[in-house]
Amino acid sequence: MGQFKQWEYKSVRFDYKGRGITQEINLLDIDGKRVRDWGSADVPSLPEILAALGGDGWEMVSHVVNQDNQTNGVTFHYMQFKRELIG
Repeated sequence: MGQFKQWEYKSVRFDYKGRGITQEINLLDIDGKRVRDWGSADVPSLPEILAALGGDGWEMVSHVVNQDNQTNGVTFHYMQFKRELIG
């Protein structure tokens, strides 16, 4: 029998600034930890985040959108990534 591949996973949750046209991030959590605060000037854009994750070997396996506009006025995006464990 061959060995099974082993994977590690990364969870990303974010909310766009405004309507998301510029793909700037307002709120960003990675693996359950806040990366930037609300309104920070140095928050990366979605293309920058995806380029960094892809450059580190992460592959997106799912993307879900949860609109909570009536209660909190936000639309959260949940992305799950995986990459193979080597060694």
